[in-house]
Amino acid sequence: MEHIGLIDQLKKADLFSQLTSDDLTALATIARTRKADVGEFLFAAGDRASGFYVLLQGKIKLYKVSPDGKEYILRVVRDGQTFAEAAAFSGPTYPVFAETMSPCNLVYFDVADFRSLIQRSPQLALNMIATMASLLQSLNQQIEDLSLREVMARLCRYLLAYAGEQHGGAIADGNSFRLETTKSALAARLGTISETLSRTFKKLQQGKLLAVERDRVTLLDCRRLRQVADGDLKL
Repeated sequence: MEHIGLIDQLKKADLFSQLTSDDLTALATIARTRKADVGEFLFAAGDRASGFYVLLQGKIKLYKVSPDGKEYILRVVRDGQTFAEAAAFSGPTYPVFAETMSPCNLVYFDVADFRSLIQRSPQLALNMIATMASLLQSLNQQIEDLSLREVMARLCRYLLAYAGEQHGGAIADGNSFRLETTKSALAARLGTISETLSRTFKKLQQGKLLAVERDRVTLLDCRRLRQVADGDLKL
């Protein structure tokens, strides 16, 4: 990828959106672009954390595997998002697996090269702090959901949040979207099993809160979905 085209791609990423043209040009000089097919591993838990990635296009899941082999998805990375930066800067190894869920275009940054840029760019350092703070907040919310909320509330919170992402933050009755993962992967992300997730979807459909056709979900009653998500309504 030519530097000019790469710079245009990098400035769309949250981490780099506030950078000057000079900073973006410097980033492009240390960036390594790559493509990956579906099902490729970018790194495994325990690999040396030597750098981090920007996902230009595609979808990637970050997950851990339990001792009995069950997969738990911590995050699904989408276009313009960075990942593995916390591991790269704190090291020494990646704590999770990173696997592509679709064909992907990525940029890789070696952490040693990136550190030298941060020393010269206060704005880049501030962006790193803001991005990591946002990620920490998201992980804290995930822990709270798993420990304090029932499966139905977790599912409703997830569906409302994902609908907001797909519809520019405007959540309304009639919003429709395709699930970003398989239902078995979604069950793992919500800390449950496929059978329980299927029963939960069925209850929400019977209650006319949403409609499901294969992997497409349509929100029918956002007000009650929020009540379930907040624990104020039981079905």
